[in-house]
Amino acid sequence: MAKDLLFEIGTEEIPAHFISPGLRSLADLARQELKKRNLTFESIKTLGTPRRLTLYVGGLAEGQPDREEEVMGPPKSVAFDAQGHPTKAAEGFAKRQGVPLEELRFKETPKGTYVYVKKCLQGQKTIELLPEILTSLVKGISFPKSMRWGSYKLRFARPIRWFLALYGRQVVSFELAGIKAGGVTYGHRFMAPGPIEVEGLVDYVRKLREAYVIVEPEERLARTIEEITNIALSIKASVWKDQELIEENANLVEFPYAILGSFDAEFLSLPKPVLITAMKEHQRYFAVVDKQGALLPRFIAVNNTKPADPSLLIAGHERVLRARLEDAKFYFERDKKIPLHVRVEGLKSVGYHAKLGSLYDKVLRLEALASWLAQRLAPDYVEEVKRAAHLSKADLLTELVQEFPSLQGIMGKEYALLSGEPEVVAEAIKEHYLPLSAGGDLPKTTAGAILALADKIDTLCAFFAIGERPSGAADPFGLRRAAYGFINIVLAHGFDFSLAALIRKALKELASFMPQTPEEVVFQEVYDFIGKRLSGELTSRGFGEDLVKAVMAVGFDNLIDTYARLEALKRVKESPDFSALAIGFKRVMNMIKGISQPLSFDESLLLEEAEKTLFRQYLRVEQKVLPLLDKKDYYEALRHFIELKQPIDRFFDEVFVMVEDETIKNNRLGLLQRIADLFLRIADLSYLREESS
Repeated sequence: MAKDLLFEIGTEEIPAHFISPGLRSLADLARQELKKRNLTFESIKTLGTPRRLTLYVGGLAEGQPDREEEVMGPPKSVAFDAQGHPTKAAEGFAKRQGVPLEELRFKETPKGTYVYVKKCLQGQKTIELLPEILTSLVKGISFPKSMRWGSYKLRFARPIRWFLALYGRQVVSFELAGIKAGGVTYGHRFMAPGPIEVEGLVDYVRKLREAYVIVEPEERLARTIEEITNIALSIKASVWKDQELIEENANLVEFPYAILGSFDAEFLSLPKPVLITAMKEHQRYFAVVDKQGALLPRFIAVNNTKPADPSLLIAGHERVLRARLEDAKFYFERDKKIPLHVRVEGLKSVGYHAKLGSLYDKVLRLEALASWLAQRLAPDYVEEVKRAAHLSKADLLTELVQEFPSLQGIMGKEYALLSGEPEVVAEAIKEHYLPLSAGGDLPKTTAGAILALADKIDTLCAFFAIGERPSGAADPFGLRRAAYGFINIVLAHGFDFSLAALIRKALKELASFMPQTPEEVVFQEVYDFIGKRLSGELTSRGFGEDLVKAVMAVGFDNLIDTYARLEALKRVKESPDFSALAIGFKRVMNMIKGISQPLSFDESLLLEEAEKTLFRQYLRVEQKVLPLLDKKDYYEALRHFIELKQPIDRFFDEVFVMVEDETIKNNRLGLLQRIADLFLRIADLSYLREESS
């Protein structure tokens, strides 16, 4: 009979951003460990707070199933003599396996006939296996950082203080780091710190809730949202939307309790991003806005305790925030005294990387790259883009950005406007860092998008040029994020340009910093690196892997063109005739595989009616398709390709290509080459899977 497993690791406070990945790791490890030991289960669920990571396995089998196992023994010629009588080797093997001689059997193997026995192995009971499994889970959970404590060798996010381990109602007996597992958990550190005996998941969740611990992350998140929303509604306002901050607060506490504080209205003279960041970055406070979206001199703080006198708690929060806002105002007023363009010269003394010069050197490269792109993509914005590139890194020298690094770009915009720069320039400075994370906001303006592309391609080329490539999970310079950001900006804005040309331009600007690695090697590495990310991005957007390979196999130098070909192929492959056409194309490609040089073709050398028909139909299709390809109407072009299905099938049914006459053979291969070349203007259909073609 199956039972439920409840396993809790009680700890000191775990950092908020460790909890979600820790719980994912715990669930993944549990699946692996149970599967490895052939233990079946119905469900896996994880729960957690800053002081506990909990695993629940529903319907965990009481033991492993019994299984038959074949145990191989000595060769038959060794185990039995010429008369078929067992030798001492056979007797010894049977004795070791605990079976009578009569149960020995023979099996033919590549090495000859061997003796073997079939044994029925009884599966172990789950309660006997769990100590080893739970120990492996604790040791295997992955965290961004881990620590040791006391004299123990075990590493974990924070010191472990207790284990709750129940299989059904039976305590799983094991010990790790000096802590013995039991059937007890603990409530809120301050409001209900005593031990709590539990009997199962429902009892566990209920009793902890009564002890001021909301152990289910989803419930705690919902309560956090409810708390801050109700507080804001009490003054007819709303909370400044920040999902990341909500989730962080929910993982900072075990029992969310929100309070409303205030600050002097004089601080509202600060730019909105400064106020919001000052509240969020160090204090994790929520900004409050009115119905028009204007900031109010109020804030909401989420606490882990509900005090008898909230006024003391509020006063403490207000005192801390006031100090932060006073610092921010002081820095802002000082920064305003120096126009943004005056700061650019100071970038010469700020290192970008030991092998890549200063930030000023990077700015010069950005000016060249952004101007080059703007001339091709948005000629009307060349001067604005170049100006934005010139000013793009100047705010890194301001005191406010040095105090709050997340304001880079954001304050660049604010200071640019205060310095009299045009709105388009200021917005581009802000947007050129976007996206900040996977799935994050992209630049909305054309100038901002162009500058963002220049910044990202320079970063990619620069670090590849000095040999700082990502390896495994390590990507200290965020090159994968830069590549994905680059791709998504291009696709979102429909920018039509040559990736290869842009990379070569970027490497040209980096020439003085290039080490011994040949430029062509770096070019290919960057080009392939972006191509691999493009393949992943397109697959994540719902295109089949075979479709992506088919399109990218013929080139991806123009990302927008690649996307257009992919969409067209996806649409047309749903046609009932397209599957057979793809099969025919694969036969074409198989015939010309390995031929590296273009072969000549002479219509007068066509002998069979089937090859003459194929050539005539090819000419008709080519006449229709070439204008469509020029207009990049790939869908209509592919639809016309279907007209070649029957002539191709007939050709392969009736014509023998590989004849002895070299002239005729090469002429037929030349015809197939011409057909393939037309198809390869869009995609290599030989990559398509038959079941999805």
